[in-house]
Amino acid sequence: MDNHQVKIKINGKEKPYGNGKKKKNYKEKVPPQQKEVSIKDIPEEELPIIIVDESAAAAEKKEEEFEWVLPKEPQKDPKKSKDPKDSQDKTSYIEDLRQMNKDKGTKVRPTPFGKKKKLAPPSFSKQLLLSIGMAIGIGTCLGFLILAVMNMSGTPVNPEVPAAAPVTNQTNDAPETPAVSGEGNAIIPAQTISVLQAGAFTTAEGANAEMERLKSAGFPATAIGSEPTYVFMAVGQNVEGMKQIAGAAQSKGFEPYAKDISLSEKTMNSLTDQDALLLQEGQVLYKQLTVATALLLQGSSLDAATSETLEASFDKVAAIKDSELTESIKEWKATLSGAYESLQSHQSSNNTEALWDAQQKLLDATKFLY
Repeated sequence: MDNHQVKIKINGKEKPYGNGKKKKNYKEKVPPQQKEVSIKDIPEEELPIIIVDESAAAAEKKEEEFEWVLPKEPQKDPKKSKDPKDSQDKTSYIEDLRQMNKDKGTKVRPTPFGKKKKLAPPSFSKQLLLSIGMAIGIGTCLGFLILAVMNMSGTPVNPEVPAAAPVTNQTNDAPETPAVSGEGNAIIPAQTISVLQAGAFTTAEGANAEMERLKSAGFPATAIGSEPTYVFMAVGQNVEGMKQIAGAAQSKGFEPYAKDISLSEKTMNSLTDQDALLLQEGQVLYKQLTVATALLLQGSSLDAATSETLEASFDKVAAIKDSELTESIKEWKATLSGAYESLQSHQSSNNTEALWDAQQKLLDATKFLY
């Protein structure tokens, strides 16, 4: 049997180990001059088991091949200790990587020095809640920031001085009053009046042309009715008085015609109590004004009693407030008041044009009653 020698590599150095197993109590040192012990000299029971099949041994060696991992020894400070024994008393730690790989799935391996353990990512619900919270926080901060900027821009530099002068309403227009309406009714009785007619026309265009011609000459005019349309230029209480007034118009190329017309009974609806009172008092004033202006146009004068009666009737009409009247009744009151004022102007100035102006207002009041 050939001599075989087993070599073990420790710390990068190979050391031979002879065949056979030494006894535990074999402590005798072999002198350097002694020859190597032969296998024949070792008892049979102490000989090691040797694998003869080299291919099987090579396969087993490959299967059993492993790596030795030696931790790096810390460097010792040579200043602290210079004892030669320190360099000899070194302890080596060997770890089997194969055993570590087997226990990898069952045991928790220690984290290598200098590396951090990977944390598991948070769940989707936690990520969603975190995102919502961050969005709310960022939005709130931006909102407060925008409000702060707006307040800074809107605050004047000098708080004692207003940024802009207050806008005041400097118009002197009276506030508009709402339209008045009522539920009462009033009846205007039928009556007959005398008029001075300038013409009758089948078309509105012809009537309007005649009215323009009369007003250009200084006479009043109004159009009443349709098919035909009558153009009146004066109003009074009798035909004879109208004929006397017609002379002034004839001298200027007109051919007026004096006649009586009948005004039918007329019912007014949706009236207030003040409307009904004005219609009653206004009709009295209307009759007195037509008689007075006609007499003055004929060249007569008014006595004191007629003037006092006329003034008393006007005071009753003027006492009724416009704010308590409907629009149509209010306009009728304005025409009667205008006729009375023009008559008083004639009385103080003896101006004939003022009388014709009073007649124009009375013709408008007649159109309301027609």
